[in-house]
Amino acid sequence: MRMPKLVVGLVIGVFVGVVGLGQEAPPKVVIAYQPGIGYTNLIVVKQQRLLEKRFPGTAFEWRILASGAAIRDGMIAGQIQVGAGGIGPFLVGWDRGVGWRLLVSLNRMDLWLVTLDPNVRSLRDFKPGMKIGLPAPDSIQAVVLRKGAQVHLGNARALDGNMVAISHPDGLRLLQAGQLAAHLSAPPFQFQAVEMGGRVILASFALFGVHTFNSVFVMETFYRQYPGFAQALYEAIQQATELINSNPREAARILSEEDRGRISPEVYLKWLTSPGVEFNTVPRGFLRFATFMKETGLISKVPRSIDELIFPTLAGKGGN
Repeated sequence: MRMPKLVVGLVIGVFVGVVGLGQEAPPKVVIAYQPGIGYTNLIVVKQQRLLEKRFPGTAFEWRILASGAAIRDGMIAGQIQVGAGGIGPFLVGWDRGVGWRLLVSLNRMDLWLVTLDPNVRSLRDFKPGMKIGLPAPDSIQAVVLRKGAQVHLGNARALDGNMVAISHPDGLRLLQAGQLAAHLSAPPFQFQAVEMGGRVILASFALFGVHTFNSVFVMETFYRQYPGFAQALYEAIQQATELINSNPREAARILSEEDRGRISPEVYLKWLTSPGVEFNTVPRGFLRFATFMKETGLISKVPRSIDELIFPTLAGKGGN
């Protein structure tokens, strides 16, 4: 049977309309990240309104939360559509069936355990009651500390009793006040701790090799419903990353503007170009972290390859 041309046209029009809807952004998107220059790519996207220009009918809300675990909980609850955080909380969520994948990575950063206590020279000097500040028990910082404990103390859980969950800014203040024996944070807080006279007694690159620090992830259901938005977000982050690498001075200016001038562009520029800080969108180190996290009981399985963790935006671009 042949369908009349008018009917065929209507069917095609409905189909195109449905496909178009699948590419649109939702009415509102909440994007959550944490304090620190590890989210510079997202801050550039925010400040330059790259998403608002592409999707003028969508309301964007940017939230700064204290830990990746808090962001994960918000995404599970449906209150956050786009999250950014470290390897630890992401892998825990993946292992427990949260249903998310990596859209893009943001950077690779060496994370330091810093102390101001003159009596602490190594992990062996921590006694019961001496507090080590980090964002959460399953944060990437907590995984780094456990790896250090395994290597230097022979027991990955040896310092679990010393861990105190605290945001990076609060942790820096308590470290300076002497209420923390050490702080395992991220740039720029670890740089500021060293500037206060702190000493680095553990570094993540020495334990895991060069690795991703932060990535952006979304739920698989969200990606399938809004593939056009997901691709646009990926492209915006790529654009922001290219700006950071080609013109770090401009990126530093944007960070200072976002910070309302509390920290000068010159200081941000110094941090952005410090050794151990690299802005790169290809994931690296996830399988190494996953292997250790399984060994220590943080997750129950290890991905067979990075392909189990990523969306098509990262397919074929390398990573591990």
